[in-house]
Amino acid sequence: MAEKTLLRGRLRQVVKGVYWTVTPWWVRQRVQALRVRFAARAVDVQVAFWIEREEARIALRRRGRAVPVVPGFDLCNDTEVARAVQASGRSVFSWPPVQPEDVTDRWSAARWLIDLWRRRADVRARFSAAFLAGGIEPFDAWLRGAAPQEFGLSASAVQHLVDALHAGLGARARQVFLASDGLMAVLPQGLTPVGMRDLLRWFSDHAMNDAGLRPEEVAWLFVEASQDPRRELMLAYSFAPAWQQAHPDGMTVFGRDDFATWFAAEYGAVGDWVDPSGWPEWETPALQLRTSYWARDAWRAAHPNALLDKDGARALLAWLSSPEAGLSMPLRDWCHRLDADAVGADMTRLGANVIGHFCYPSGLRISAESMVKGMDLAGLSTSLRDLWTDVKDDPHHVDFRGMESNDVTIIHVQPEPYFGDAFRRAQLFQRSPRTYRIAYWYWEFDSIPESWVEHARQVDEVWAATEFVARGLRARLSVPVRTLFPGVKLAPYEKRERAYFGLNDEPFTFLFMFHMMSVMERKNPLGLIRAFKTAFRPDEPVRLVLKSSYGDRHPAQLQELRDAAAGANIVVIDQVYSPDDVLSLMDACDAYVSLHRSEGLGLTMAEAMLMGKPVIATNFSGNVDFMDDSNSLLVPYELVKLGWPIPPYDGHLEWAQPSVEHAAQYMRRMYDDQAWARELGERGRRSAETNLSLHAAGERIAKRLEEIRTLRRARA
Repeated sequence: MAEKTLLRGRLRQVVKGVYWTVTPWWVRQRVQALRVRFAARAVDVQVAFWIEREEARIALRRRGRAVPVVPGFDLCNDTEVARAVQASGRSVFSWPPVQPEDVTDRWSAARWLIDLWRRRADVRARFSAAFLAGGIEPFDAWLRGAAPQEFGLSASAVQHLVDALHAGLGARARQVFLASDGLMAVLPQGLTPVGMRDLLRWFSDHAMNDAGLRPEEVAWLFVEASQDPRRELMLAYSFAPAWQQAHPDGMTVFGRDDFATWFAAEYGAVGDWVDPSGWPEWETPALQLRTSYWARDAWRAAHPNALLDKDGARALLAWLSSPEAGLSMPLRDWCHRLDADAVGADMTRLGANVIGHFCYPSGLRISAESMVKGMDLAGLSTSLRDLWTDVKDDPHHVDFRGMESNDVTIIHVQPEPYFGDAFRRAQLFQRSPRTYRIAYWYWEFDSIPESWVEHARQVDEVWAATEFVARGLRARLSVPVRTLFPGVKLAPYEKRERAYFGLNDEPFTFLFMFHMMSVMERKNPLGLIRAFKTAFRPDEPVRLVLKSSYGDRHPAQLQELRDAAAGANIVVIDQVYSPDDVLSLMDACDAYVSLHRSEGLGLTMAEAMLMGKPVIATNFSGNVDFMDDSNSLLVPYELVKLGWPIPPYDGHLEWAQPSVEHAAQYMRRMYDDQAWARELGERGRRSAETNLSLHAAGERIAKRLEEIRTLRRARA
């Protein structure tokens, strides 16, 4: 019944969109989310046949009947491939034959490699994992060595082949599959041999048009999946909450036999790939033990302190190695062979599970990444889970598949619109017994929305990056609120000339970067434009660069920005840059300016300071936790009411109105005395390196996690 309810519930979730339409506070963010969700639901309707079939399978199993064996799918058999996609009449493998002389770019190279794999049994036998991380290097060496002579490949063709081999061409297609809610509910096994027929049909019918995928990307994913079905089954488990719930330690040595037996019976799977004796160990011994400890009541009852101290961990291992625990002889031997001291230390290491935007290009992503880096430096254990956000997410959701293996879960997700949906979007079953939950939230005002109060009831405490944010949260929330700065460190980036960004070299260049989804009125680029126009004549060799992203979703505001910039030496760049390009652009400029009306943290200001750029910023909100008159130029302001709702903000809230005149004076001073500006930037860099340290942030988090563990030990 639970599985059937889950299936129908996925389709009914579209009704929730109605609520959004009558709550005006988050309209701008929600409109795009609704578009994505309704598009996904439209595809769900088209997989209704699979929903009915899944319900029939569940009913059959409930009656104790066997599911018919599903024969393996031969991706190299054109007849089988054609039969799989016969409803649409299209196939992702339907391109004309590619000759060696036709290999002139990445995509023709991909087609040639896919055809080679499908047509040549000897190549498949010799390079069985050619498209996978563990098998790429031997295949690469063969492509560079023997293949050119055998196939008459030119040097440029070989380079295109090698580039395609290392490009991860199946990543976007996999992400589309994982992000398709309705499909994942009924076809989590889609990339395994028992699901490939159906998934190939779905991709042929929908994904290339609806998701903008190239056929080579889809075909590459299927070839990759066919090369290691064991891995695909284990990955499928990682993103199937219903499977995780039924078999919470299904990827451990303790639970995988039961999971494999269940899977084979449920889906009619046969073959070596469902024999767990041939599976690699998915996680470290310590992590497997932690996972099974939380999955098994008997273990916790017998050893309640097993994860609290090393003595408790060693006692658990000794018990598991004995007949008293009731494990099979091979499992007892597995436990006995472990280094009890080393594994016990790893089992009891402090740590946290983190659910966050690890693939969404945003300040929230950088904050989550910084927090995790700080925790790593402090020696903490982390288990990471990406929360899928948007079709423009980086295609690495599959790389974040950690379970709730630690005692504490940090949900680094804003309350609206995804917090209540965090586990579903992370495709993660909520562990039972429940972890100690911490919300990590940003806000830009001294009063929070009423809906946040309800979200806070789902957690045990809330963390904020700055005191400015914490004060607003403490005023309304009954749970504890603590200030724990995530730390900031510049990621490695490539230094690039200004020409890379379409900019000429000569003018002194001010920069401001912002995200259109973060509310343009709050970021206040129009005020910055006025200050720049006040400070400089159009004929002076000085320039302002405004770097925005997602302007295509806010075309009216983007046009307003371009209109305001007209007539001055102002460049508007609206593109989604990679993290590397973002920092490269900042490095290529001379100074950074933010006339924000309010900031929860002010990440770009912190990054500019770490880079040694002089910074001008509004003397208000989160940035003043690390900025003062000794390390930057702070613009005075007046507090003003918004006056009218600017979603997601209510009209009665107050934010800063920075002085355009003072900002203009500061910009003028930097331009006129550039040696002084560089010295200010150096003072800012030294200050930021001290105050924004990732290591210090990690130590603060470790201290709080130790306090939480002490409280838990006292209650045990």
